[in-house]
Amino acid sequence: MEFNDQRVRYFFEAARLGGVRAAADRMDIAASAVSRQIRQLEMELGATLFERHRRGFQPTEAGRLLLDYHSKQLSEQEAVMTALRELKGIHRGHVSVVTGGGVISDLIEAIHPFSQRYPQITVGIDIRGTNDIVRTVLEDRAHIGIVFYTAPNPLLRVHRSSVQPLYAVAAPNHPLARAKRPIGLEELARHKLALPDVSFGVRQILRDAERAEQCQLEPAIITNSYRVMIEYALTGQATTVQPLFAVRRELENGQLLAIPIEQRNLQRAEVHLITHQGRRQSPAAARLLEMLAGSMPAFRDGAVTP
Repeated sequence: MEFNDQRVRYFFEAARLGGVRAAADRMDIAASAVSRQIRQLEMELGATLFERHRRGFQPTEAGRLLLDYHSKQLSEQEAVMTALRELKGIHRGHVSVVTGGGVISDLIEAIHPFSQRYPQITVGIDIRGTNDIVRTVLEDRAHIGIVFYTAPNPLLRVHRSSVQPLYAVAAPNHPLARAKRPIGLEELARHKLALPDVSFGVRQILRDAERAEQCQLEPAIITNSYRVMIEYALTGQATTVQPLFAVRRELENGQLLAIPIEQRNLQRAEVHLITHQGRRQSPAAARLLEMLAGSMPAFRDGAVTP
């Protein structure tokens, strides 16, 4: 069986953008031409590649296989082109990193020497929740992911892990700051809380802890911004729950205090440095990955072998 790679590109763009018309606009051609190329591709393959639903363009199982093939081709092409530039001594390229907001300070600290050494390589940083981080890496829309608390996945390669327990984080004038011992979830639940939404690993591990302890937390503030949670904690009006790396600076300057929580799930939480298993990384991405694994404070403290 043979098929035309150019037609696969038409299908890829239609699937990525959610429809034939959007793909046509992006490629600056007529929508009828995109539709025709996709129909011819389906005839070549003897398979239906997409179905129309109320949500728009939805790939079939055969379509998803073809999209995976094309994504791998693009990744291979990118890696080869970057390697050729490296052979010529031209250190150009782009590396994309997707992560949660809590690790940004550590990430910037580690990226700084990379950018100094390779000033012509750009680094993109995308902030997302845990589920979206994993999805973005698996769809090859990011070279590197840094994710807090995710289930094992054979499609992910874990390059570095670190145990990062969760703490109750509060201002020095907050009642919890007077605790002389680790607190339990029931005590935490009696205070106003600012917590992330359920797409974030912190909230997911808290949900597991709640089930284990048969205790429900009712946050007063729910947000997808780490900065919002930290700002609320700084006011003394609420406490939040975070790993230490998310509030490192505030702890060092005494603006916030970290109170241990006596709960097994929370004490075993981990942060992971991940890539898509089997994806050939460009030299630039591989070098940044190496530097992140070796120099990020979040991975130096409490590091474990994957």
